[in-house]
Amino acid sequence: MMKFECATLKGLLECASFNILEGNLYVVVTETDFEKNLLLKVLTVLTRLDSGKVFIFDRDVSSISYSELNGIRKRMGVVLNNGGLVSNLKVWENLMLPLSYHASRNQESTTLSNKNLEDKMINILSRIGYSDDLSVLPGPLPTYKKRLIGLARAMLMEPDLMIYESVFAGLSPDVRDRVLEAVNVFHREKKGRASLFLDSRESFIDDVKAESVYMLKKGRFYERS
Repeated sequence: MMKFECATLKGLLECASFNILEGNLYVVVTETDFEKNLLLKVLTVLTRLDSGKVFIFDRDVSSISYSELNGIRKRMGVVLNNGGLVSNLKVWENLMLPLSYHASRNQESTTLSNKNLEDKMINILSRIGYSDDLSVLPGPLPTYKKRLIGLARAMLMEPDLMIYESVFAGLSPDVRDRVLEAVNVFHREKKGRASLFLDSRESFIDDVKAESVYMLKKGRFYERS
């Protein structure tokens, strides 16, 4: 599903190898937030390597067209620590944005009716514990609520690969437990779906129940025993 082959990027990777397999759940802990953020840019193809290769869904992302890259991103869900919302769009518009974007890029309609999409959205929001007004702008909302919106938005896309950036940081115990349950259930709902948690803290590792935990140190990935 995703593979690093001798990936090198100044300040982050030194001929690093890393492999994400279908159906598995992974954790990568970096030494600093800077490294975490830069690694996220590599994973989402917003930053290119100095040398080496990254394969996503069996495609070398260094040599593909923009339309092919758009197709790859359609299969990826990314939940940012700050939510990654567009400040001048209402909450429900933010939730629907990726679906609308990819549909317009591919000149196709979504496979679900508006009613089914609304029902699916409400179901996901209920599962993660978000019950606020969807017609407001997200700016005044606390960061953790923006993150919940970002989580629901990614889940609506039904991606094959989910990437979570510091998704548990700063959550109250009850919200944290609800989010943890939601992401674990979501991981299992689609055959072959892989999940990757990125963080610079180790405190959440034991709760995630990942198949593999890696530490990124001095440019290399080391699996924790």
